[in-house]
Amino acid sequence: MMCVAALLFASCGSTSSTTRSAVSSALGSNTAATANGTACGQAIIGLYNNYKATKKLDMTNASNITNTLALVTAYSQLKNNKGNKDYRKSFVSGMVLGGAGIITNNNAYSLVNQIENAAGLSSTTRSNISTAASTVSSILSILQ
Repeated sequence: MMCVAALLFASCGSTSSTTRSAVSSALGSNTAATANGTACGQAIIGLYNNYKATKKLDMTNASNITNTLALVTAYSQLKNNKGNKDYRKSFVSGMVLGGAGIITNNNAYSLVNQIENAAGLSSTTRSNISTAASTVSSILSILQ
């Protein structure tokens, strides 16, 4: 049994340049956008899981506030890179990576469109975060 585990471990460690190339191509070439998308995906999943557990979006919850501010950051990043197809592709790929299997290729672009068009995120700050609740709820509705 240990031999099988060792063989699996050893075989996972070696990847061909073709495999690496295919993965890079699928993710896009903008590593910052991928990282930003991953953070956004994780924030959405955090909000979604909390909403699913409590059946409400509690904007006094520190985790929800942090995750909403991450969405505000994602909104700004997407607006600043509007029209950059590589950024968008990489951002979406990162969002799927951070989406814990809930955000998929099938719904990631809908989420990105919803975030980009969420006017309620443009003026959200730590001091008026509670006003973002309806905007965040509409983003989360895509996952239900």
